[in-house]
Amino acid sequence: MIETGSRLFDFSLENQYGEMITSTGLSDGRVLVVFYPWAFSRVCGSELAQLQEHLEYFANRSVRVVAISVDHKFALRNYAEAFGIQFDLLADFWPHGRVARLAGAFDERQGVATRLSIYLEDGIVRRTFTSEMTQPRSLEDYRSAIDKA
Repeated sequence: MIETGSRLFDFSLENQYGEMITSTGLSDGRVLVVFYPWAFSRVCGSELAQLQEHLEYFANRSVRVVAISVDHKFALRNYAEAFGIQFDLLADFWPHGRVARLAGAFDERQGVATRLSIYLEDGIVRRTFTSEMTQPRSLEDYRSAIDKA
């Protein structure tokens, strides 16, 4: 798994609108990268909805939120539009799970990203935390990562 103090690895992924988002573009300022297994699943849906509901908290702290799953960009766009998600959902669709693998956040058995969150400042990993596949990360986990960095 990616380690605290390391630099974010190089990658490029399309978001739900087909815009290319690069690790270089995430290397300035404060960024929260949230790996999750599937759009439209019960646990992921509630977790992403919670991030959206508290997006102002992140904005007030100048933290950009991006979420990464192995879903296709078209599924992610549908998901974002259906549930009002206003942050970038990145498609680690092909090569399947490559970015999740680089982060150490890929479940080979299920073929999906695991629940890993990475908090970055200027491209450097300041905090990481995880939860089980069936358990969403709590808002307190996010707040702790950001406020203690």
